[in-house]
Amino acid sequence: MIRDILEIIKEFILEKLKSRIFYVTLIFLCLFGVLVYRLFNLQIVNGEKYQTNFQYKSLKTVSVKATRGKIFDCNGNLLAYNESSYNLSFTSNADLSEAAAEKDITENELRNEIVYKTILILEQNGDSLSVKLPISLDANGNMKFTISGAQLNTFYMNVFGASSVDDLTDKQKNATAREVFDYMRSDELFNISDEYSDAYVLKILAVRYEVWLNRYQQYMTVDIANNISQQSYAAITENMDTLLGMDVSIESNRVYNDAIYFSHIIGYIGNISNEELEEYNAKLPDNQKYSTNAMIGKLGLEQSYEEQLRGTDGSQKMYVDNMGKVLEIIDKTDTVAGNDIYLTLDTDLQKYCYNALEKELSAIILTNLKNVTSSTEKDDIPITEVYYGLFDNNIIDMKLLNAANATDNEKTVYNTFVSSRQYTLDNLADILKNSHTELYNLSDQYKDYMEFICETLSDNGVYDSSAIDKDSTTYNDYINDKISLYEYLKYCISQGAINIDDIETHSDYYDTDEIYDVVVDYVLKEFEEDTDFDKLVFKYMILSGEITGSQVIYLLYDQGILNSTTDEDYDAFASGTMGSFEFIYRKIQKLELTPAMLALDPCSGSIVVTDTETGQVRAMAIYPSYDNNKLTNVIDSDYYDKITSDKTTPMYNRATMQRTAPGSTYKMLVSAAGLGEGVIDVGSVITDYGTFTKISPSPKCWLTGGHGALGLAEAIEVSCNGFFYEVGYRLATDSNGVYQDAQGIDKLQKYATLFGLNRKSGVEIEEIDPHISDSDAVRSAIGQGTNNYTPVQLSRYVTAIANEGKCYDLTLVNEIKNVEGRTVYKNDNVPESTIDLTDSQWSVIKQGMRLMVSDHTSSYALINQINVAVAGKTGTAEEDLTRPDHALFVSFAPYENPEVSVTCVIPHGCTSGNAEELAGMVYAYMYDPDKLDTVGITGNNQISD
Repeated sequence: MIRDILEIIKEFILEKLKSRIFYVTLIFLCLFGVLVYRLFNLQIVNGEKYQTNFQYKSLKTVSVKATRGKIFDCNGNLLAYNESSYNLSFTSNADLSEAAAEKDITENELRNEIVYKTILILEQNGDSLSVKLPISLDANGNMKFTISGAQLNTFYMNVFGASSVDDLTDKQKNATAREVFDYMRSDELFNISDEYSDAYVLKILAVRYEVWLNRYQQYMTVDIANNISQQSYAAITENMDTLLGMDVSIESNRVYNDAIYFSHIIGYIGNISNEELEEYNAKLPDNQKYSTNAMIGKLGLEQSYEEQLRGTDGSQKMYVDNMGKVLEIIDKTDTVAGNDIYLTLDTDLQKYCYNALEKELSAIILTNLKNVTSSTEKDDIPITEVYYGLFDNNIIDMKLLNAANATDNEKTVYNTFVSSRQYTLDNLADILKNSHTELYNLSDQYKDYMEFICETLSDNGVYDSSAIDKDSTTYNDYINDKISLYEYLKYCISQGAINIDDIETHSDYYDTDEIYDVVVDYVLKEFEEDTDFDKLVFKYMILSGEITGSQVIYLLYDQGILNSTTDEDYDAFASGTMGSFEFIYRKIQKLELTPAMLALDPCSGSIVVTDTETGQVRAMAIYPSYDNNKLTNVIDSDYYDKITSDKTTPMYNRATMQRTAPGSTYKMLVSAAGLGEGVIDVGSVITDYGTFTKISPSPKCWLTGGHGALGLAEAIEVSCNGFFYEVGYRLATDSNGVYQDAQGIDKLQKYATLFGLNRKSGVEIEEIDPHISDSDAVRSAIGQGTNNYTPVQLSRYVTAIANEGKCYDLTLVNEIKNVEGRTVYKNDNVPESTIDLTDSQWSVIKQGMRLMVSDHTSSYALINQINVAVAGKTGTAEEDLTRPDHALFVSFAPYENPEVSVTCVIPHGCTSGNAEELAGMVYAYMYDPDKLDTVGITGNNQISD
């Protein structure tokens, strides 16, 4: 039996040995055995050893930022520099597994706990996060996005992990802020517990989301708070063992001294945009290209001298593992600091000019302030405009009137407002839907509302005024108040000027009446949440007395604009011994309510002071201004929103960007043209009869009846229009005695070019091009026509007069030095053009300017009481019949041996004497400062041009 079995086995084996499959199978079994052995050796015997030694490596290069160059004034005072600060970062590659296991929570939950504890530390020490989720939470717990359009789509893509907008589902594309919030806090992403309030969840999400966006570049740090305090730094470093992943680094932040005085000139730095990155890097070699997180100059000298200030970045080459953790630094290139810039500006003079400008504006406002509700004089400022200005310029925050902690006064004002707004909306609905009242039958209040409706429709893209025939009867009837808004809008609809495509409707097909109804309903709905409409309601509540001046003043205390405990006027006002008008007058006088806050006419201006022998700018003050520290490094979004909505546009550089007609300040140029072209000489006498009849229509002199016979110096002194009409006429008259306007314009343009008025002034920051008048030689000869120049351009012009013909490009930069202190640039101060007049010709022009100040200005004026002889010329420019004229004054001193020129321009400054008074203050500061204490500012220096 056993033998038979063995025989069978033997035959089976012999049979298999004869088969090729057997040998193949045997080979596979051997190989499998070897594989099992190797796996056992790798994973069991030597697993820990190999795990320790094996690491995936990739080579990365990280840029190391260079220190930005400093900016100094002419005396070596530091204006812009770099300051070390503590920046807090959070990383996602910290190993939290062990700590999470000890707490018996997930790593996600531990990260949330770490972030929450860090936020509490920051807030306890007055610090805050620098990252913010684009979702806001209001007082009622409602959430909304703070971004829209392409930015919102990108946010959706990041949150839902889509590579493009098309990859998003319809639900994801239309997700509300609350739905996105809930998704992000769920275990789908960050698993944030319900134990945290929504407000803190938003903050935790902001941090987690920012770090999550950089999950594939863990070798790059993610800053979550900038410039934190020493207290926060100490608390975080002391708790590093529990705040795993948090790290505090020392960074270099840009800081500006005396920011409010220099912000328009120096500008600020900020993160480079994609467009800027492409533009800059297109011109740079590879080793100097900007990185995506680079900080560059955005405005002013920071932008103009970006190449000099930026320095050369260093770099580090390193190996990182597959999680982005640094393994080894293999190469390092040191940074080279940027060059330092030394300006021509004098800090003390700059600060004085700014403050003097604010004081003069305040004095002008007080001179024209009237205790009335309305006025027919365009220079007058009714007290009600001050009350309304506080609302209109967002000094009084209307949102706070209904806040949970609102005062009784705020609640009373708010309730009155709600009632008035509803009453107004009801009346508008009746006018638009039922009565269709003609404009001439409406009060001024409701005429304003009709105009506001058109503006709203235009701003929202519903009404296109360009599609209307301005010569049509209906259009002209409307602008002349002969018909109703109902008739006008119906006409606009018939002309295709109304587009309701973006208005949610129930049908795609409407007739004219139905379109009108859609538009009216749209407007009334818009007004329910329109801040500008609310302001208009407040305006008429103030005018009607529904809100009193006292209530407005108490709002200033309610909202912390004034402090009742420290204000010496509060008790007198509260007791009734000081009336509302007197109270406001005193607050403006003390600059506790500034022209910039009120945003009335005037509320702005500029002063340019230059060295007459070099063209170097000693001061360039622009009012109002802003704090560029709050826009650099990390933008303070609340502050940015505030200044961009400010009615005074504080970021606007009025010295270099605001053009005005030069007015009578142009008459010295016309004098030079007349003398240079030989149409007059130093002894010429011209008779002004009051009306210049050689052209039609005939222009008039400002003095009815004319000035009579005058020489050139006297004509400049009294600013005789008739004299200069004649000079312009003679420049335009050919050899045959025929008036050729183009000839006159050509000659005036020739001398404007010699005085540099055909080009920018040369200052090394943003500047708008000038415009030389191109028509009407006679009127252009008194600074009218289409002449338009900025203060810096007028400053170069008067500087060339002061030095008798050398036209320098103005400059703000004197010298640039490298990090070793070696000069790499020095301003050579070479004239760009010259005006060739004889000594006697220059003398008569300058004599006229001196007479204008010494004989034509009151002897009581500051400019005539200081210990220096000033020569100057006033000018006014009318831009708007309903607003005060612009005030201008160009000048130089000392008269016999000029050293400096001072140019003052006050938009809507009422009279040019106010600009002259301002210049007098600047000269007093430079030459006779003791006089500043004995002579007051009136804001009412009446001088005719």
